[in-house]
Amino acid sequence: MPQILTNSTLDDLSPVHDLDKDQRARLAAGGQIAAIPAGKRITAVQEHPWIGYLLAGQVCLIRGETKEMIQAGSRRACRPIFSEHQLLDQAVFTADSELLRLDRQLYDSLSGQQRCAVPGSLEELDLSDAEGALLGTLYHACKQDKLALPTLPKVARAIQEAMQDPDITSARLARIVQVDLAITGGLIRLANSVVYRGVKTIPDVRNAIIRLGMEITRSAVMSLSMQQLFRTKSPIMKHRMKAAWNRSVHISALSYVIARHCPKFNPEHAMLAGLVHDVGVIPILDYVSRNEIQVGEDELEAAIIKLHRLVGELVVGYWGLGPEITEIVRYSGDWYRDDKDAPDYGDIVRVARLYRLNQSESRGPLPRYDEVPAYYKLGLGFPANDGTVDVIAEAGEELSAVMAMLKGDKES
Repeated sequence: MPQILTNSTLDDLSPVHDLDKDQRARLAAGGQIAAIPAGKRITAVQEHPWIGYLLAGQVCLIRGETKEMIQAGSRRACRPIFSEHQLLDQAVFTADSELLRLDRQLYDSLSGQQRCAVPGSLEELDLSDAEGALLGTLYHACKQDKLALPTLPKVARAIQEAMQDPDITSARLARIVQVDLAITGGLIRLANSVVYRGVKTIPDVRNAIIRLGMEITRSAVMSLSMQQLFRTKSPIMKHRMKAAWNRSVHISALSYVIARHCPKFNPEHAMLAGLVHDVGVIPILDYVSRNEIQVGEDELEAAIIKLHRLVGELVVGYWGLGPEITEIVRYSGDWYRDDKDAPDYGDIVRVARLYRLNQSESRGPLPRYDEVPAYYKLGLGFPANDGTVDVIAEAGEELSAVMAMLKGDKES
């Protein structure tokens, strides 16, 4: 029968034993002990969200051509089975075993070692020899400007430039937008949506722009044009691109809904932030498909884990979206981030991501969306069994309307 996880279980484990008693207790509370049958294989990529330790039994660690036997109770078992940097390692349990999993990100937060900064050199990525081929190729392509960063679609680029003119008019914006029928339709649908609709239905894009306002129009056009970027001619990568787009749309719509319930936030800006938070995936998938690089799923996942934030920052910088969006890309997955007193758009995206992950099947340890600092900084309330309202769950109509608009669904 699996043992109960207690604070003392962590006392001899490196590096978590360096935390103080209260910190270890918090880490233990979020951990889990899993019974693993003999013959079960796990990979470093799959286990990356956790720090894993062998508590009972025996496991064979496989790194390239080398193998290492780890026996429970040994000094080696006091260290994590996988290194966070060797993402292509695998392990096979050679006896019925018990595996302790601790939340890696929570540990990073508690120890003050969150590695959120974008690496400035290949060495800072700490690549293994096995990972070096693909990751090294991608990284050097980034540094040498050989990674094809996606360009903003024509209409979005034109809107960005036009908005720099303080005398810009709705008529001029309408002429720019009308070049793209899909975006034109999207703006009209937004103006007539449950959020903005008035007494009369808006029939044309100029009146849609007047109803929405210049800044809302700008953010909406940027968001509506993004779908063009999540496309590839590669049959192999097509499913990944589609999954990335659907995920981004959902998080974007959630960000919009959350911002609608928070004072002093622009929902359309939140929508754009949610849509681009994981944009670094696009050039990575594009590069691998264009260069016909033969790569396994684990290798590709390892590349995405280590490089997507670096590449994402390059993309939003290239687009000129500003430091605020850059920061959102950098920290969107750091659930426990709490470095500012006032809430920001990064907090909105973090809550949106967690809400989606909490509602769907996902790997890795996750806090509830209402258990992280961002949630309370945004003032979204205290959902519990006391009759309080979950503002996100209650905004189903808004959520569906925004998702339909971004995907171009006519029925929206």
